Amino acid sequence: MNFREITSRVIGELRLNNVDEHVPRRLILNILKSKARTFLAQKLDDRTLTQETDLYTQINCFEFQKDEIIKCPILEFRRCKTLMKSKKPLPDLIQGRYGGMIKDALSIDDFTEITVTNPQQYRRNIKRKYQLNNTVYIYVASDGYAYIPDREILAVNLLVLTVDTEKVDEISGCPECDQCKSAWDYNFIISDKLEKGVIDDTLRELIQTYKQIMPDENPNTNEYQRQ
Repeated sequence: MNFREITSRVIGELRLNNVDEHVPRRLILNILKSKARTFLAQKLDDRTLTQETDLYTQINCFEFQKDEIIKCPILEFRRCKTLMKSKKPLPDLIQGRYGGMIKDALSIDDFTEITVTNPQQYRRNIKRKYQLNNTVYIYVASDGYAYIPDREILAVNLLVLTVDTEKVDEISGCPECDQCKSAWDYNFIISDKLEKGVIDDTLRELIQTYKQIMPDENPNTNEYQRQ
């Protein structure tokens, strides 16, 4: 299901509930995305989404460039021999207990597997006596930029969990996009098991908001006469 289809479903339900049909589609989509983030994050923590591979979006040729180590805001990376920083930030990843969700990270030739880490885990790993010297790490900071410490890698392929699928082509170094593709044709990411809950919660919020702002058709009558 794409953005256009799911917003059309919500608009149809709003009309059945006598809600003004001119509720902006962009507002509807933003609320749907917000609900989807919440539902997916909850399921991510209880590990019930691990087998639903169709929820993940491929980012091809996500590009990196050398960063000045001394200026790196992440203290653990200031001792690196080299540090690569992504040229662009990633779209908002679904945040679970363990951070943003990257399911797979590979070199663009698909031969080198890259391990997702955080600064604290990276620090512990490099202190291990028998650490694997060929292990490559990637870390996504809170601002969305990704870092690769101690390896000079210029691009990677990622498989990520995000509801902002329309942003993927913008950050890919080799996008496979149709020039005529509308922003409304991108996939809306949600599990089939969660779809109804996301739509129902969106409808409740929109209906409640509409009723709160619905104009008084009889402004000159008192409260009891309007009932």
